[in-house]
Amino acid sequence: MLVDRRVTSRIVKYAELSEDDVVLEVGCGTGNLTSAMLRKCRVIGIEKDPAMVELLRKRFSKFIEDGTFRLVHGDALKVPFPPFTKFVSNIPYRISSPLTFKLLKSDFRLAVVMYQREFAERLCRDDNRLGVILKTYCRAELLEVVKSSSFYPPPKVDSAIVRIFPEPEVEVKDRELFETFVTFAFSMKRKKMGKIVQEFGRRYGVNIAIDEDLARKRPEELGAEKFAEILVRE
Repeated sequence: MLVDRRVTSRIVKYAELSEDDVVLEVGCGTGNLTSAMLRKCRVIGIEKDPAMVELLRKRFSKFIEDGTFRLVHGDALKVPFPPFTKFVSNIPYRISSPLTFKLLKSDFRLAVVMYQREFAERLCRDDNRLGVILKTYCRAELLEVVKSSSFYPPPKVDSAIVRIFPEPEVEVKDRELFETFVTFAFSMKRKKMGKIVQEFGRRYGVNIAIDEDLARKRPEELGAEKFAEILVRE
């Protein structure tokens, strides 16, 4: 649970909320971030824990009655996302990857998300499978690291706030092929790209040409743009 009000205030500021926004929040917990956002705009909260749902219903009964706050009791990975303009959440870290991909397949203007620090750093780089694939969906920037002391009880790891713009940094023609190729390459990341491309071609029946310079590199040395360029040559 995020208890540092200064961090909560900065999250709201990063989201640049206006009264026209409808924010989707996943994992409302006791509602500290929810409360700060309700001063700015309407909020839709998805919460799985029955005890937290009951607490939120009592705490925000006035906002529920006037339609400012809508509370959905359910699993965020299973329930359909209602229409929203911005996504602002301190999400459950164990569902970071599937929830982020679900978010990126939704229609939204901006997202500000608290992740575990290690995940946030991978998300914002393109020397790993997650970061390479995500750059074909969005642009992500790590805004700040949040110390474990900002939470109660304090976790064993630090967290980080990431801002996501749904603007692809890298364009790909065949997303399914791209994601399959990137996932395959990083599953063999100790090998060089020349060997990886050959094996990928044999396994998936895709004939890909690769120049000598890229063939000598390993997957973490390419970056998202080079991965996309390789597939253009197929």
